[in-house]
Amino acid sequence: MDWTDTGYSYSIGVNVVHQTNVDNTLGSLSGVQLSGMSITENYYSDSRVQAKVVTVVKDGDSDGYVKNARLRIILSIPERDVIEELMTGYVSDLIETSEHGYTKRTYTLEGTIWGLLDHKIADPITIGKGAKMIAIWTSLMKTLTKMQYSTEGAQDTAFSNVILYEPGTALSTILFELSSGYDRMDVDGHGVVTLRKYTPPSKMTPSRIVDYNDLRGLSMTPLERTTSEYELPGRAIVTTTVSTEKNGKTSQQVIAGYYDAPATDPTSIETRGWLIARTDSYSGSSENPSKSELNAIAKKNWESAQNKGIQWSGSSVFANYYAGEVVTLIAPAGNEPDAPITGHKVLIQSVSTNLEQFTQDLTLKEV
Repeated sequence: MDWTDTGYSYSIGVNVVHQTNVDNTLGSLSGVQLSGMSITENYYSDSRVQAKVVTVVKDGDSDGYVKNARLRIILSIPERDVIEELMTGYVSDLIETSEHGYTKRTYTLEGTIWGLLDHKIADPITIGKGAKMIAIWTSLMKTLTKMQYSTEGAQDTAFSNVILYEPGTALSTILFELSSGYDRMDVDGHGVVTLRKYTPPSKMTPSRIVDYNDLRGLSMTPLERTTSEYELPGRAIVTTTVSTEKNGKTSQQVIAGYYDAPATDPTSIETRGWLIARTDSYSGSSENPSKSELNAIAKKNWESAQNKGIQWSGSSVFANYYAGEVVTLIAPAGNEPDAPITGHKVLIQSVSTNLEQFTQDLTLKEV
């Protein structure tokens, strides 16, 4: 759909969905109020998505909610033949307020993965060397949960070592760790837990352009740019404690390696006028690492800490942006005069959707 063509009307409905079968719709909520209704997504949050749903009915009347059921927020745009399931979530909290003969109910919804965060295993789980990740992940989801899931598009791998999880470990921790580096665990609008091949945002192709210079576009000012470049270290230090034995006595000594930024680098003391240093403890396998080894590690640590952490935040009319989408941001002139014409490649890190105003607040991270 072309979201720049705003000549349409929209409606928001909320369906009541069976707690263990997301394909089974039990009914719909009545008295739904757009005021206070929102959806919040965060790419880096374990629970991924949360929402608020509000209903108002006469005292004593039911709004149609069924105990323990899930709720599904649905967007309808008749002029464009659009019906979009925006979010299906468990009810994690319900606040009821009665006043002047009416009852207002505010539901807090959590995405399906939230149901795994406090689900702790009662028995140890051992995963053998050579076991296939998708088979193990699927088996755990099937035997330990009542959730629908999909592994379509997932990348498989075999484990090179035996893995043991002790009783009391959160199921979410196990599932995230098993797939880490290969696949990303997420949830779709229907409430299905998905496992898909992970692609670093920096390797993704932007799906569309967000142009804050185009008056015909969707963007709403102001647009704010923040950066951590003024906090980047100009020196990295790596320390370790070594033991030496002499005349039957053991002594310990702290040795360190370090790396200083080149004099022309923006983080160097020569350029900046002051020095920010980071210190890390040696975590290698050598019992007595050499000074040169520590220096080399310090250099790598300095290099890995040079991300400027540039983020942008702004608002847009609703355009169905979602956390995890990579777009090209064309920033207003003046925010960064030397920015290339092609704009900035950014990850939509978080989205907060106001369903009454039909707007979206975006946090964009340069990748």
